[in-house]
Amino acid sequence: MELLKLHHDFIAEHHRKGTPFIIFQGGRRSGKTVSILQFLYLESLTHPATRTLIVTDTYARLKESIFQDLIMINRSAGGDGRRMRIHFTGGARVLFETGSDFAFVYAGRDVRGYASNFQYIFFNECIQYDARTAREALKAAGPGCQVFFDYNPYTRFWLNDLYEREDNKLITTYHDNPFLSDFVRRELDRTASQGKDAAPGTMERYLYEVECRGIDSTLSGLCLPHHRTIADEVYHTSPLPEILACDWGALHATADPDVICGFRFDDSAIYAHEYYYSRHGGDEEMAAVLRSIPFCHQYLVYDTATEGADRVRSLFARTHLRFHFSPARKGAGSVLTGIRNLQPYEICVTASSRHFLEELENYRFVQKGDTLQPSDDWNHCCDALRYAFNLWTMLPRTAKK
Repeated sequence: MELLKLHHDFIAEHHRKGTPFIIFQGGRRSGKTVSILQFLYLESLTHPATRTLIVTDTYARLKESIFQDLIMINRSAGGDGRRMRIHFTGGARVLFETGSDFAFVYAGRDVRGYASNFQYIFFNECIQYDARTAREALKAAGPGCQVFFDYNPYTRFWLNDLYEREDNKLITTYHDNPFLSDFVRRELDRTASQGKDAAPGTMERYLYEVECRGIDSTLSGLCLPHHRTIADEVYHTSPLPEILACDWGALHATADPDVICGFRFDDSAIYAHEYYYSRHGGDEEMAAVLRSIPFCHQYLVYDTATEGADRVRSLFARTHLRFHFSPARKGAGSVLTGIRNLQPYEICVTASSRHFLEELENYRFVQKGDTLQPSDDWNHCCDALRYAFNLWTMLPRTAKK
């Protein structure tokens, strides 16, 4: 079996030290997944009854990537159908002659049906799913469990904040993989030559940085990466004026939630609190929330996409509060422009704002055609933030004090 020495030396060192989280970041065809699977395969054969859980984002990736790599590894090690068998009855599993096994779970699926005490957990292409998936799967870890992550890089995301430590991450590129075919190497060399001098933010530059160099791209990953959690009292006792912002989606049975957030701004930071987030509420519930907020002549900026004016009249009739209601500024290119305007700020979100914090961990740039654009998911509180920020920049100086 041909092993990538760089990868296996790194795994061996951290396996010996008992490092709980081992992270592989790298470009395309750098050998991350195969190296981790080779280690898990050898552990399953040399240590009987080893239990491993592998998390993937889809069944297609499991079938077309993980299983194919395992078949190749088994064949290169001289194994046959008795040493390692793939079963699909009762869920996909890999069984070894030593009594070891691999179980699989897909991103977002509840893992409570699995027994605990896994010695190893492997999150394959972990940037494809959210932090909640990782937290749920880690509940199946046994004592001393070692956890592997691999991914093609973007800007910082939940993995870096939650599990990256000083020396537990290895960054590799296709240059570190001597087993690549000449055809694949030429293809990646061509991608590198086209993107090396391309303008930041273009698809060519993105592919060069992420796929060829294995580094964070200038336009990718989290849309709003600079955020942290603060205590609720820090927000509520702040002397900064508050702007309330609504992003409405639940009316007329759309799949999106209704959101009400509060924001306070200064020159370097934005303070945020989630007052309301629901897919099953309505105007009466939101009116009750607005009535509970201490009224200090706030502005309330609202999304106009879902009968905004009608909802304003409905809420106004129910609250009898003299908010300064203002429609959100929207238009072609406003989402990307708003995100770029917000990126220099640190976003300080109250600890109780569970949905807002989850959105910030998952709101990212995705490929749409030949460009990278903000995702249409995980963006409701973030949209409210854009509306409030745009309004704040337009207010006279006296209204900001």
